[in-house]
Amino acid sequence: MAGRDLIFALDIGTRSVVGLVGRYGDNGLEILATEQMEHANRAMLDGQIHDVVQVASVITKVKQSLEQQVGPLHKVAVAAAGRALKTVRSKVERETNGERMTKDLVLAMELSAVQQAERQLQATMPDAARYHCVGYTVIHYLLDDSPIGSLIDQSGLVASVEIIATFLPRVVIDSLQFALERSELEMAALTLEPIAAINALIPPSMRKLNLVLVDIGAGTSDIAITAEGTVTAYGMVPFAGDEITEALSHKYLLDFPVAESVKRRLLLNGSVSFTDVLGIESELPSRDVIASIDPEVTDLARRIANEIRQLNGKFPQAVMLVGGGSQTPLLPQRLAEVLGLPKERVAIRGADAIGQLLTKNEKLSGPDAVTPVGIALAAIHAPVSSVSVRVNGQAVRLFEFRQVTIGDALLAADIEIRKLHGRPGMALTVEVHGLMKTLKGTLGTPASLLLNNQPAHLDDTVQHGDEIEIMEGKPGMDAQGVISDVLPDCQPYTITVNGEERLIHPVIRMNGQIVTPDTPLADRAQITMHLPEALIDVLPVLGYEPEAFRDHSASVTINGEIRTVRVEGGKILNNGTPVPLHSTLRPGDQLAIISEKRSEIRLRDVLNAEEYERQSIQVIVNGNRVQLFGPAPSLELNGKPAAPDDLVPEFATLTVRREPWIPVFSHIFQYVHIDRDRPANAINLRMELNGEKAEFSAPLKDGDLILIEWLFKDSQEVG
Repeated sequence: MAGRDLIFALDIGTRSVVGLVGRYGDNGLEILATEQMEHANRAMLDGQIHDVVQVASVITKVKQSLEQQVGPLHKVAVAAAGRALKTVRSKVERETNGERMTKDLVLAMELSAVQQAERQLQATMPDAARYHCVGYTVIHYLLDDSPIGSLIDQSGLVASVEIIATFLPRVVIDSLQFALERSELEMAALTLEPIAAINALIPPSMRKLNLVLVDIGAGTSDIAITAEGTVTAYGMVPFAGDEITEALSHKYLLDFPVAESVKRRLLLNGSVSFTDVLGIESELPSRDVIASIDPEVTDLARRIANEIRQLNGKFPQAVMLVGGGSQTPLLPQRLAEVLGLPKERVAIRGADAIGQLLTKNEKLSGPDAVTPVGIALAAIHAPVSSVSVRVNGQAVRLFEFRQVTIGDALLAADIEIRKLHGRPGMALTVEVHGLMKTLKGTLGTPASLLLNNQPAHLDDTVQHGDEIEIMEGKPGMDAQGVISDVLPDCQPYTITVNGEERLIHPVIRMNGQIVTPDTPLADRAQITMHLPEALIDVLPVLGYEPEAFRDHSASVTINGEIRTVRVEGGKILNNGTPVPLHSTLRPGDQLAIISEKRSEIRLRDVLNAEEYERQSIQVIVNGNRVQLFGPAPSLELNGKPAAPDDLVPEFATLTVRREPWIPVFSHIFQYVHIDRDRPANAINLRMELNGEKAEFSAPLKDGDLILIEWLFKDSQEVG
């Protein structure tokens, strides 16, 4: 801007660059000089700068033309394309564990939500450039899932905040910045194109009405809607005047600039003349050319109407058209038809409709003048300037869509707001007999903020050149504890067991495992405690297995016959009297463990001795008693080989097989030592069974008398 009272504004559009210099007084804006120049080629597409060098060249020419009229220009107000605005809804939670919420802590949560919104935006647009946050609004606060008006000085377990953040792509601002720098201009103020237009034409006093402003340029049609006293929505249709120019180009074989010239002359003259790409000259009535593009104009009107209905949810009360593309023939009529509005409710508005504009200017009199005038007015009423600060030594540039704070600078520097305030230590929660108990961690320490070496807060405002330094807070310690911290006091009692005094302590279990009072707590553990009083509960504490004192029985099928066996358990006396396992003990009781028997049932318990022992007989050999053994019985338990000491499950099936055994005389030699080599003077071996001569194969029976001896010549007997 030139001097203290002059305003320099630029509208950098897809087709042209419009510049104006004015002075704002008590009664409004006075235009002192204007200039408009078109791009030599399509250096901008859909309102976005694609060739910075070429756009900067046009800006420089506009600037130089204006400087010849008003003097040197160094600072300028510009507008960013409104279609680039993105809004994201975000929510963050924080476990506070009873911590009192401070103003700084609440603000840190809000800024964390903004950062989360930025990450959500990047996730949906992975190939997009980074975005600037240009503002956010808190939707609501929650404390322990209940809405609350403010979190400051509140206390609960979990706090949350939900916001709507508005973002503008950095590439839009950066390309504007670079183009201005090439033209030796400083961006003094920034606004958004639809905001500039709506501020110029629809003052706050008119915003109770449901009005629609459509800024139709060359590449896009930007939409802004008012209702209930505010701007309720922004939208964009990526179709505008260029679509109509393209239609003319195709229908009449015209170069694009020629088609653009024809389009602009349609409403000014009764006929238009042109030369097509083949060099053929033509002159046609304007009404015929307009009729030929009616389908394309109707299609553009339908696209704009669909976006209006989607944003507004209903038909608006009126529509205002601005921008060079609004002068497209038939567009107001077709838009009124598609929206179902009377044709007079869709109107083209020019600079003469701007109440704050004091003087008329021939170059800025049509609908394409609304946006540049609106930019100039926004530079006065709602300027968005830029400031440069340093955060921990890093240079950060911010745009002042509102008062810039330390929190804004931290966001721009990608400082993780959530980590600034040391988080509280994690709580430890356990369940004791079904009731929840919580041990709290220690509180974290807040971050230390310095603004120009002085203590500061997140909501403190910053100025150009400020130095910000931040040191992260330290997290709190996680909660710790032992079993005794969450259990009530429970004293042991004394009994006497086999003459020895024993203390019976409470039995404590954590997640089913027996633990001691000094066992560290596990998060979300289930804890129980009981003082054993029943004998069956006390025995394990004393080191005995209760099953050893319980009578057992089992039913087994043996060779098709069901047989039941019973095994008695051990016996216990309390104060001299036998007691069952379910009896209750009292302090001072005298226990006597009489016997502790095994509780298992084995095969030998359910079989008769002859069913598992080897068959045998006893005979008398040479006056000595000798026992002869046959093969052992074959045992199968549930179809598998078994032994007499194997355990027997309930309802088992047992098969016993005894092979026939007939002992014979020759078996004696396995048990009695007889010299098998004939002695030198022996005549014969005498073998008698019950006084009769016996053969080796003679069968034996229990109690037989057997004589075995060698006979010698001198009649001496040697055995």
